[in-house]
Parts: sequence; structure tokens; C-alpha cells
Amino acid sequence: MFSASPDALVPSFAEPIQNVTVAAGREVVLPCVVDNLGSYRVAWIHTDKHTLLTLHERVITRNTRYSISHNSFRTWWLTIKDVDESDKGEFMCQINTSPMMSQSGYLDVVGKSY
Repeated sequence: MFSASPDALVPSFAEPIQNVTVAAGREVVLPCVVDNLGSYRVAWIHTDKHTLLTLHERVITRNTRYSISHNSFRTWWLTIKDVDESDKGEFMCQINTSPMMSQSGYLDVVGKSY
């Protein structure tokens, strides 16, 4: 009888990324929940800016307001502190499978930060 090894399992998104509206100056946390990640890696991308923000456990952007955390490589939280208008847009959580898998959520920022 054939038994698949854990590495043979294909990653999948366990739940969608919700669209979020946040007041300028606040903190927002965007979750990306992945089942069966195995040896694959998760990245967060600000789609509208074509900017790679994080790759697995590493923050790529030089913007210190962004951070990444996870619980046992299943839920990946992108945290943005002191949100401002420039953060508005589509955020993509991507898994480096072949072909690549991704899902996105939209961040809307209301009010002005002073």
C-alpha cells in the first residue's frame, strides 16, 4: 500500500485572507494560514507596489514598520505598525510551489495620520 510522505503533500491555503479597513496610525495584522507547507516557503508581497515584503521568516523590505511572525509554520502574520495611506492596497501571500500558489487581501486605510 502506498503511503505519501509529509513532503509529498501539496500545500494549500486553509482560509482566505480577509479585506481589512484600518484607521491611519493604527496597527494591522494580516494572517495567511497554510496547511502542509513542508519545505516550501511563504512570502508576503505588496502587489500594488510590486514589493517583496517578507520571505519565510525574514523581512526583506527596509521599512521597519513591517514584521513577520508565525506559529509552527502554519499561520503567517504580516504586521504593519503605524499604518499610513502608502500602505493601502493589495497584499499577496505566496507559496513557492511550481506553479506558484497565492491569495490576496486588500488593505484600506481611512483617515489621515498626523
